[in-house]
Amino acid sequence: MTGKLIWIAVCLTLFATDLRAERDAGGSHNLLLKAPINEDWFFISRSNLATRDDFSQLFLGFTGGGLGYQLTDNWSIRAGYRHVWFRPQNEWLEEDRVFLEAFYADNFEAFRLTSRSRFEYRTFDYREDYWRFRNEFVLESATPLGNTDIRPYLEEEFFHNTRENHFEANWLGMGLAWRPRDGLKLKVGYRWNYFRAGDDWRSRDVLVTGINLFF
Repeated sequence: MTGKLIWIAVCLTLFATDLRAERDAGGSHNLLLKAPINEDWFFISRSNLATRDDFSQLFLGFTGGGLGYQLTDNWSIRAGYRHVWFRPQNEWLEEDRVFLEAFYADNFEAFRLTSRSRFEYRTFDYREDYWRFRNEFVLESATPLGNTDIRPYLEEEFFHNTRENHFEANWLGMGLAWRPRDGLKLKVGYRWNYFRAGDDWRSRDVLVTGINLFF
């Protein structure tokens, strides 16, 4: 199964590369925290810093937190707030988001599947507010690489602007996940970011890193 996942990832990445119209490169570095409040409720937070222009310019950052409720072993719902700093040109602009999402996770014989469906309301001082829907799927191999505990993964996320009724972006990625101890997950990978800029579509190759802490 691991070999098949890697082969699919390589094919998808090569296909994505052929579609690129304008090439850029950058990084996306994430910190996720999750802590239980009681048997059903938990706190969750995520922060991010992102670069572009061949890693030379910091253009995005966000942080925030929310509450989650574990409905079943596989399903949970979360609601929260996120504050965003964004630099479309030279000036930093700010954005507030509130979100509601459903999260599904299950382990199968060959892989682990997670799916996150999120509605977020984006508010701005410089443009019209609107709702956005985004959905992420992640497949992580149940078979580690060699004698390690490192496991390959594939991920896909799309973003849909409900006011304009069009897709804003699509993220397609692959990488490696490692759990060196209980409560810690490390990730490094590649993401092809295909995003709308006005009426045009652009591409960015993104180095993705992640630290997930579970308390």
